Formats: sequence, C-alpha cells, structure tokens
Amino acid sequence: MKQVPANQLGARALIAAIVLGTVGALTIMIVPGFVMLVGAHSKLDDRQLGFVAAWDINATAVAIGLATFLIARLNWRHLALAGVGLIVLGNLWTAVSHEYEFIVAARICAGLGEGLAIAVCFAALGCAPNPDRAFGIYLMVGLTVSAAVLALLPVLQSSFGSPLVFAGIGVITLASSVLLMWLPKCNPALDSWRESSAQFSSALAVAGLLGVFLYFIAQGAMWSYFERIGAASGVDPLIIGQAMGLSSFAGVGGALLAAWICTSFGRILPLSVSGAVSLLSFWLLLGHVTPATLIISGVLLNFAWNLAQPLLSGLCASADSRGRVVVAMGCIQTVGFGLGPALAALMLRGQDFSPAIWMSMGVLVTSLIIVTLGIKAQGRQAMALPLRVS
Repeated sequence: MKQVPANQLGARALIAAIVLGTVGALTIMIVPGFVMLVGAHSKLDDRQLGFVAAWDINATAVAIGLATFLIARLNWRHLALAGVGLIVLGNLWTAVSHEYEFIVAARICAGLGEGLAIAVCFAALGCAPNPDRAFGIYLMVGLTVSAAVLALLPVLQSSFGSPLVFAGIGVITLASSVLLMWLPKCNPALDSWRESSAQFSSALAVAGLLGVFLYFIAQGAMWSYFERIGAASGVDPLIIGQAMGLSSFAGVGGALLAAWICTSFGRILPLSVSGAVSLLSFWLLLGHVTPATLIISGVLLNFAWNLAQPLLSGLCASADSRGRVVVAMGCIQTVGFGLGPALAALMLRGQDFSPAIWMSMGVLVTSLIIVTLGIKAQGRQAMALPLRVS
C-alpha cells in the first residue's frame, strides 16, 4: 500500500483527528462529571463509582496498548470506525443499565473504543507537518470542550436525566464518524522511527515511565473524586460544575505556560513548581470544603496538571529517538489514571476522603523525585560520555 507522506497530511485530516481524539478522551477529561452522571443514574456507592471509572480508563489503556501494534498493520479508518462503534454501543448500554456489573461491562466496551480513537488520533497528529502545533491545538480543543461539558452537565442531568445524557454522547459520537473519511488510511511515521539512529537513555526511560505512572495515579485519584468531595461538603451541584469548568479552562493556561518556559528553564524547576501547586490543590480538599475553596483547588489542580504534562511527554520523547518510550507513555499514563480512582476507592471511609488525599500527595511527591533523579542521571551520563571517548 502506498503510504501518504507526512507533509501531505492536510487540514481536513487534522480536523478529523482532533475531533476523534476529543471524543475518545472525553470520559477521561470529564471523569468527575462522568462519576456524577453514573452516581445519579444508579444506586452505586462512592467506592463502586471509583471502580467504574477505573474499569473505563483501564480498558482505554489496554486498547491504546493493542493499537500500538495494530496501527502499522491495519487501515486507520477501520480502526477509528471500530472505536466509534464501541463508544456508541458503550454509552447506549450505560444509558439502560442500573446494576454495577452491567455498568462496568458497558464502560469496558466504551473504554476499548475510546482507546482505539485516541490511538488513531495520536498517529495522525504525529504525522502532521508541525506535530507540536497539532498536539497543542488538540489539547486546547479538548480542554475547552471538556470545560464546557463539565459546566453544563449538572444542568443537563437535572433537566434530562443521566440516561438521556449518555444517549446524547453516543449520538454525538456517531455523528463524528462522518469525518473519518478524511483520515489517511495508514501510518507513514513508523518506518522513519525504525530507520532513525538509535539514541536511548535507560535512566531517563525508566524514570520517565515510572514517574508518569505514579503522577497519573495521584491526579486520577483526585480528579475522579473531585465532584464527590464537593458533594460530601454540601457544595451546590451547579457550583461544582462551574468549578470543574473553570478548572479545565485553567488547564489551557498551564499547557501554554509549559510551551513557553520549557526551553528556558529546563524541566526540573517547572516540574517542581507544578508539583508544589498540585500539592496545594490536594491539601485544599481536606476536611470541609467551601465553594470558594473547591473552585480554587480545581483551578490549581488542572493548571499544574497541564503544566506538567507537556514536560513529562518531552522527557519521555528525549529518552528514545525512535519514539518507543513516548508511545508507551500513552498507555502507561492511562493505566495510572485508571488505577488512581480504584486505589482511592479502597481507602475511603464513608465520606472521609482524607486517606485518599494523603495517599495522592505521597504518590505525587514520589513521582517527581523519581523524575528528577532520572533527569540528573541522564545529565551525568551525557557529561561523562566525551570523557570516555577521549
């Protein structure tokens, strides 16, 4: 099959990829609102809701991992269509399910589709003439859409009910399939990765992947239960929705700041600042939470999160010139994000979220220590190499 050169990936293909990726990542981006919808729709307790979110997100991770091997062998459009079909089926199934086992099965179905959609999206964006700009646009579109959805979800849920909202998500996803014809049929980037000169840093790869895994456990735990924490303190659902929406908009600012400062200040300093802001956002959720505190915490949480994400992605990309580590990172971070709410669910004591919050703080600190040690080890390796040559 004749491959499409990367510089021929046009605007329509990029639009299709961005829409597909936004649809695929929607559950992850709005996971507090998703938990709210399932909670209002069923009789599940907070622990079960955490497990439902974890099943969905981990199914997404499994699908991304499988797609890493399939993307070079199968037609992109066919993979994307399969992903859209599974998302539609999973959301319609969720709309008619009330028992824990059936909801879990429905979300596994949807999660598998979400993973395929995200994988095809990333493959297409990676082949754009300017991949950095393409991923930046995707991130900003996704955050803007998720912010709007999070702000509207409480109103939609109270007006129409969770089943109709899930059905609506399925219909919108199905409508997006008309854009799939704009996608290329195959991935032109993998051959260039195989042919590139091998530059691999084991210290940076291990530190990057392990650090990303732990980082997303912490963020997944807190973001998944953000709405539940506010509800437990009696915060009005409309204010919770506004807090989640403002939080997503703040994430755009974090991503833009990362793009501006990463080349000027390296990675350790901005990651440390991001970590400190994240810890503050977690700490604000301890005990009784007021509406103002919830909003501030949400804004800080997503700002710091999206400040760190591009830096961690760049770190993993630097570890391996063939791109294997940064591709693996997509699966690793999704697994971590899905494991976070499950670990938090195991630590809940009624409506006392403090054990889960302290756990997330400890995991986040551990993550940043590992990443910092990896960066320094890679730096020492780079400095020692000329000495050995000479």
